[in-house]
Amino acid sequence: MRGAVLKGCGAVALPLMLSACSWSWFGLHSQARATTHATGWLSVAPARDFDYIPAHSGRMSPNRIENTAMTGIVLKTDINEAVRNGVVNSLRVAGFHLGEGQKILSGSIENFTVEDERSPAYWTLKMRYIVTDAATRKVVFSTTKTVRQKSPKFTSSTIAIEDTVKLSVDALIGDPGFIKSVN
Repeated sequence: MRGAVLKGCGAVALPLMLSACSWSWFGLHSQARATTHATGWLSVAPARDFDYIPAHSGRMSPNRIENTAMTGIVLKTDINEAVRNGVVNSLRVAGFHLGEGQKILSGSIENFTVEDERSPAYWTLKMRYIVTDAATRKVVFSTTKTVRQKSPKFTSSTIAIEDTVKLSVDALIGDPGFIKSVN
């Protein structure tokens, strides 16, 4: 009888122990991946240097994101300000030192749309990032990143914008040319 109980305990304990080991491995693996992000020193240009091209061309107002289900999503602030602030927050969370660098990050928001005729909604951001050397005023890096973020149809536009900008900044941080330009 005692052997049967021990076998039963072993049958229950072994999967729990193995799953606990795998949890810790995944936890350590994701921690290592999170800490391997390269960082650098840079300044982020003011919102006026993040040109919102659809507004600049007159296609949209400065505080409106194009939306397929309605005429647009209207924010209290301009899109360039919301995106610029999202870039700053995402870079800070990623470990970048902001405000003291010899390199200045600016950009242009080439396209920002929401497709939400059906659920889920898809937020698409096409962003051109430019890194300029502050001393020489020469462009040392330039790239365009296009990301698409899926979110619930009736989500907060503020949260969806933050998530989409974060995805774009993650794509930027993953570019070795960007990391080289700010280090």
